[in-house]
This record gives sequence, structure tokens and C-alpha cells, in this order.
Amino acid sequence: MDGAVTTVGVLVPNYNYAEYLPERLASIRMQDRPVDSVVFLDDASTDRSWDIAQVALQDFTCPVIAHAGIINSGNILRQWQLGLEQMDTDLAWIAEADDRATPSLLASLVARFEGDSKAILAFCDSSAIGAQGEATAANSQAYYAAHGDNGLAQDGVFDAAKFAERFLCPRNLLVSASATLWRRSVLIAALARLKPEMPEWLCAGDWRTYVEACEPGGMVHFVAAPLNEHRRHSASVTGSTPRSRHFAEVVAMHFTLRRRFGPQPERDAAMRRHLVELRQAWALMPQLDGAGP
Repeated sequence: MDGAVTTVGVLVPNYNYAEYLPERLASIRMQDRPVDSVVFLDDASTDRSWDIAQVALQDFTCPVIAHAGIINSGNILRQWQLGLEQMDTDLAWIAEADDRATPSLLASLVARFEGDSKAILAFCDSSAIGAQGEATAANSQAYYAAHGDNGLAQDGVFDAAKFAERFLCPRNLLVSASATLWRRSVLIAALARLKPEMPEWLCAGDWRTYVEACEPGGMVHFVAAPLNEHRRHSASVTGSTPRSRHFAEVVAMHFTLRRRFGPQPERDAAMRRHLVELRQAWALMPQLDGAGP
């Protein structure tokens, strides 16, 4: 085949998600297309994550690497980088420890790489679940189309640079890192370029990484079926971070996007509208009204 792929590794970065680990690891183990290796990184959790993971990881028949950090890194991109360095697979799936996956997720995304040697990443739609696993949204289509673009209403293949300009600006439409399968070499290269600025990103690091990875070119594939289950809850990084900090990172991403793509009146106006919407939704202080490109 054009882009034949032989191996897939999964990275599970975890911090204090003990209650979700049995479900998460089971959803990885029960994939229709089995993973070829597992890397589990615990970022100095203070709950029972490590003990629970040690038991659940014994159910995998593929090679497993598990590491317990002593000091919390405070940065998910560093965890991604560390985990990827411990893999030797063609593709990498970053399966966040609080999410779940339907059994067909991996097979559906791997197929996109096997037919396209230029594919850099493939992602699927995500449904939303709450803290107890209750369904809260069947898919992300309303969020995708909120700014009037229905380009993700069906399966698609996109030039990476055009994808970034269309779907990563003014918002990040890859709503869950767990929904994305990467060509591992592409992600490693993007993170290496971002190493100096990693400490700046607490909430928007994934968004920044997608933009960086698309810069050299290639193809992005989208599967419209909601095969990923994205858990939204107050204990997540996004849920527990002050909204003022999150907002500041969105502003920083807008400046990054404007530098990358250049000024464009319609796009700049869309960024300003998005910031207004966030300020209203998050009830932020009026002094932030002047923020943005």
C-alpha cells in the first residue's frame, strides 16, 4: 500500500486520574486494531493512580513501559516528548488518561495512514462525557460549525497548511488530543521545535503543537464518526486552570496564528469575535477587553 504502516504505540500520560484509569486502559486494550506497545507515564500523582495502573497494565500482551515521576512536571508537552522518546513505532496515539475510546477508533485512523504516505495526523470526531461517564453531547459538530464552516461535517482530507489556517484559527477544532493519531516522527519534530516555549503552554499546548506540526506540510485526515469519548470535568487541566490563564493562552495563540498566516481582515475579525465570546462565557474582567491581535 501507498503508506503502509506496521506499528502503533499508545502513550497514556496521567496525573491524579486513578478513578478513570481502569476504563481508559480497558478501552485501549479492547481496540479492534491492537496497539503494539504501551507507554504509561504518571506525573507524580498523589492519588492511587500508580497502584491501579500497575494492575491494569498486566492485562496487555504487548510490550509495556511504565514510569512513575517523583516530581510533577507541570507540563503536558514535556510528558508527550518523554513518552514518544520511549517508543519506536511508526504511529503514536496519545490517549489522555481521563478519556475513553470506542473499539473501532484505532482501526479507523490507522487506515488513513495506510492509504497515504503524506498523512501527518488523522483524527475523529468526539462525543462528550461527564465525570461519571454520563453522555453530555453526541458529537462536536455544533462546536465545529459555530463560526459558519461545515467542513468537518463529513470525512475529509486536507492539505496540512490549509487545514491549520481553516480549522485551527480562530479556535482549535481538534477538541481532544485523544482523538488524534500521529505519525510519530512528525510529532517528535514539532515538539523539538517547541521545546523553548513549552513552559508557556498549560492549556493550549495541544493547539500550539497542531499548528507547528502542520507547518512543514503533509496531509490531515478526518473521520466524522465520534469514535473518541472526551471527558469534561472540573478536575481536568482545563477545568482546574483559572479562566484568566486559559484566556491569556488563547490570546497568545492568536498572536502566533497571525504571525504564521499574516494579517487578514476577515480572519482577524473572527479572532476578535472569539475572544469576545470567551470573555462573556467565562465572565472575565473588563480590563481584558483590549486583548487580542
